[in-house]
Amino acid sequence: MFRTLLLIPVFALPLAAADYHLSPSGNDGGSGDAAQPWKTFAHAVPLLSAGDTLHLHAGVYPERLMLSSKSGTAEAPIVIRAHESEVAAIDGGTLTVPTGGRAGLVVMENCNHVHLRGLEIRNFKIEDATRTPAGIQIEGSGNGLKVLDCKVHQIWQSGTTKSANGFGIAVYGTSTTPINGLVIDGNEVHDLRTGQSESLVLNGNVTNFTVSRNHVFNCNNIGIDLIGYEGSAPAAVDRARDGVVRENVVHGIDSAYNPGYGGTFNNGGGDQSAAGIYIDGGTNITVERNRVYGCNFGIELASEAATGFTENIRLRNNLLHHNHAAGIIMGGYDQNRGKTRNCAVRNNTLFRNDTLLNYGGQITLQFYLENNVFKNNVVWANATTKQMVVHYVTGGTAAQRAFGPGNVFDWNLYFCEGAEADIEFGLNPTGSGGSSGNKSYNGLAAWLTAVGSDANSTFHDPGFVVAVPSATPAATDFKITEASFARNRGEPTFVPAAEEKDFFGASRRANGRVDAGAHEFMTGLQAWRDVHFSLPDGGPPASNDDDPDADGVPNLVEYSQGMNPTLSDIHLAPTGQAAGNVFRFRYRKQAPELTYQVQSSVNLSAWPAAVPAEQSDGSGGYWRDFPVVDGSRFVRLSVSQ
Repeated sequence: MFRTLLLIPVFALPLAAADYHLSPSGNDGGSGDAAQPWKTFAHAVPLLSAGDTLHLHAGVYPERLMLSSKSGTAEAPIVIRAHESEVAAIDGGTLTVPTGGRAGLVVMENCNHVHLRGLEIRNFKIEDATRTPAGIQIEGSGNGLKVLDCKVHQIWQSGTTKSANGFGIAVYGTSTTPINGLVIDGNEVHDLRTGQSESLVLNGNVTNFTVSRNHVFNCNNIGIDLIGYEGSAPAAVDRARDGVVRENVVHGIDSAYNPGYGGTFNNGGGDQSAAGIYIDGGTNITVERNRVYGCNFGIELASEAATGFTENIRLRNNLLHHNHAAGIIMGGYDQNRGKTRNCAVRNNTLFRNDTLLNYGGQITLQFYLENNVFKNNVVWANATTKQMVVHYVTGGTAAQRAFGPGNVFDWNLYFCEGAEADIEFGLNPTGSGGSSGNKSYNGLAAWLTAVGSDANSTFHDPGFVVAVPSATPAATDFKITEASFARNRGEPTFVPAAEEKDFFGASRRANGRVDAGAHEFMTGLQAWRDVHFSLPDGGPPASNDDDPDADGVPNLVEYSQGMNPTLSDIHLAPTGQAAGNVFRFRYRKQAPELTYQVQSSVNLSAWPAAVPAEQSDGSGGYWRDFPVVDGSRFVRLSVSQ
């Protein structure tokens, strides 16, 4: 007897991702769909799985959002978001900040691939130094966490002792396994009281992060901080590292209003020593295209841990203006701090910092600096102090005070109102004590002799679009023009990193040489090439005669007509149409710096300029009317630079 067995495989199919809804007027006994939303995080969060989205509808949620060991995947994250454009506020106004360390209104502990988007997180306040409020708290380890487009404000630690702490967004990697691939992007963090802590901080074992496009303002301590060596994680991995801080706007960071620095919340009066962006013991971090103004310091690179290092920091293409003291400050603030080494400070624009006339210059240098490079920067001094770079140190030994080995200045552009002989630099070249060690040097020549570098730097007005930007300038006021002195003034051999952009997002080098400062000037054609090919100076496939989209229109003509050279948009090319006894040839002039000539021919050999008068529709379109006669006539548009 033969038997035939039919084997039917059984597969474990993944559960479909679900959309759940939450509303302050909801009911946890409902289905959780849009028609029957749930009410509380306590009910909803345990039900979330990979791929699920929890939509928060408009209203106030007086409850902490707690996520512990929740995991989505890279392809199917768990998303908690405000529904569409509704304002969903997690509000701590009726809650008590618990004891036992950091306590966030939103907590993600040991989570993976969880995304927060568009939430408002507010009003978590305490006047008790034994408790530590935070808006968003990320702890432990994790992969692929994102905080996107949230608003964090009125997180207040109103304790008045130096042990008081609070945070806007606090990320603490505390495990041997890192918090990896974190993205904090597009958030507003403002009006915070943080005691001895920070508005937005990454501390400990945090790697491969992106902190970008955030707006941090009106806080009474450090704006954005990347920290190492505080004992947050096992010693071998206790550093924020391998990340990017990009395109953030930070202003109004002032510790004068912090009791921990001797001030009061309302009247100020405290020590002003808070940086807009601070790398404190971090390593291998790119800090680029940020705008920092109206802070005690602009950007600080230092290590507060005596045995620690802030190192391998790329500080580039930032705009730092009108800060209370220096735009850039580097090195330990006393002899008991760590070192700042192997950092590159390039292509930044510093303008009229030191507004409080503290005589720290535009760049303040302190203890323990080794092998740092300062090149291609525009440094415009305060009109009163006229100080550029200041390295005045007191205390410690001669070796601790001395300007460290390997620090190099060159190809910078210095300027302030007045004569070159009036500008001032400060240096303690040998580490000598007292006034005999800290020396001032007027004029570039004296500075070059003292510092032993900076030979190719210049004193000259850089030539901003706005000749002298105001105290409340637009970022675009600091652009340069084709005629600006800063154009092509950077180091001739400098080659930017492949992904590097100027402050405004364009390629970092055009015309074969980098400009000084944060902006790279481009002609209209260079900017067009850069948008489409990232090759502002041409070269295949961006040269004038190339036709990468194979639509028969070369690049220069595509540029002249406002076409996209990577798409076949032939409908935008010049065109002709017969109507009665007239042939009308239409074209555009999208690039006024080019020369346009309409030519006609009867034999495709000779192409004289067209005789019919040019007419315009007043909105960028032009045409010429040719009479229709016996025989053939050919018409073309010639475009040249």
